[in-house]
Amino acid sequence: HDWLTYPAGVHAKLVSGKPLCIHVHATDFDRSRGKVNPTVYAMEKNGMDHADCIMCVSELTRQTVIHQYHQDPRKCFAMHNAVYPLSQDLLDIPRPDHSKEKVVTFLGRITMQKGPEYFVEAAALVLKRTRNIRFVMAGSGDMLDAMINLAAERGIADRFHFPGFQRGRQVYEAYKNSDVFVMPSVSEPFGIAPLEAMQCGTPSII
Repeated sequence: HDWLTYPAGVHAKLVSGKPLCIHVHATDFDRSRGKVNPTVYAMEKNGMDHADCIMCVSELTRQTVIHQYHQDPRKCFAMHNAVYPLSQDLLDIPRPDHSKEKVVTFLGRITMQKGPEYFVEAAALVLKRTRNIRFVMAGSGDMLDAMINLAAERGIADRFHFPGFQRGRQVYEAYKNSDVFVMPSVSEPFGIAPLEAMQCGTPSII
């Protein structure tokens, strides 16, 4: 289950003689924008080389595994992520009245892979046309401070909110409080967040 556990999986296969099945959520090509860490790549490839079956979260990831890690297509399968049906308690979260101003939300890791800077820059362009929109960047990550500073530099800090990491019910309250959910990822093997937003009746832009 993901690359950090590959060495344990390989060892278990060698000791037991049992087949090894691995689940690829993303590769270092996704996480690093192409600046692949050789150590991570070696661990990923070793796990894939020993695997009898490679489950990938999307066809995009499957093609990356085949072409960048030189794996046999016959043992690589795309198995898409999904979401559990929402409980009635979450379905009943009220949607606020946004007749006077709209809310646009980014929710996820505030890291390079997720493209948070594009969300801020797009917000700056939108706010040149109208100020009746609030932008929410919910989450945590190594680019959080940089995004707070970027919003200030663009003169839109008064229209931005950074509520921090969200968990459990807070996530669905954030979706219900949004008129639009935006996922500006530069590399996204398969994002569950848009599915969660759509469950809450919130349109998604990806």
